[in-house]
Amino acid sequence: MNTKLCILALFGFLTIGNQLYAQRSKTGNPLEKNGLNYIGLGLEVGPTLNQYSRSTPIHFGLPVKVYLGRQKKGRFIMRTGLHFFPSPKRNLVPEVRSAHYLIIPLAIGYRRNIQDWYIEGSIGAASTQFRRFYTDDAFSPTKINYREINYGLEVGKQLDNLDVGIAAYNTGPFPLNILCLGIKASYRLKW
Repeated sequence: MNTKLCILALFGFLTIGNQLYAQRSKTGNPLEKNGLNYIGLGLEVGPTLNQYSRSTPIHFGLPVKVYLGRQKKGRFIMRTGLHFFPSPKRNLVPEVRSAHYLIIPLAIGYRRNIQDWYIEGSIGAASTQFRRFYTDDAFSPTKINYREINYGLEVGKQLDNLDVGIAAYNTGPFPLNILCLGIKASYRLKW
């Protein structure tokens, strides 16, 4: 349900952006100033930093960001994507075949450009899912879903249509939060 809602919200947001782009060619986009709106599709990998680092020491991400505002100095952003936290086999008890966390954030924020560098922050909600699969087929897989606060901070450099940077994300309330750091690269698709 949460995944479908996130995908539906992203689709709706992209549809609205596409309509604004179509209107720009007729009447001029009210958001237009000195640049282009774009979507950033990326890859990310990095360590888990807090108590979850014992069970899921690394995470992999597929961040998706929509940048609006057409400002050279800064843009509003909408952030989503997938963040996958697998548990290595050595961290599992013999009865468990595999376990992982999956986080799908939906956040809004702002990106500030400083020459070819940038800093951006965002806050929103996340759907967090924990899944565990057992070696014995007599036990059905465990699946736990919950919604939590999610926020992030990212610093990086713009290289034409490529952004490279370091991002830190926190999901959930303290002390039960998942805190991670990621080295990321994303490609910009302008529209």
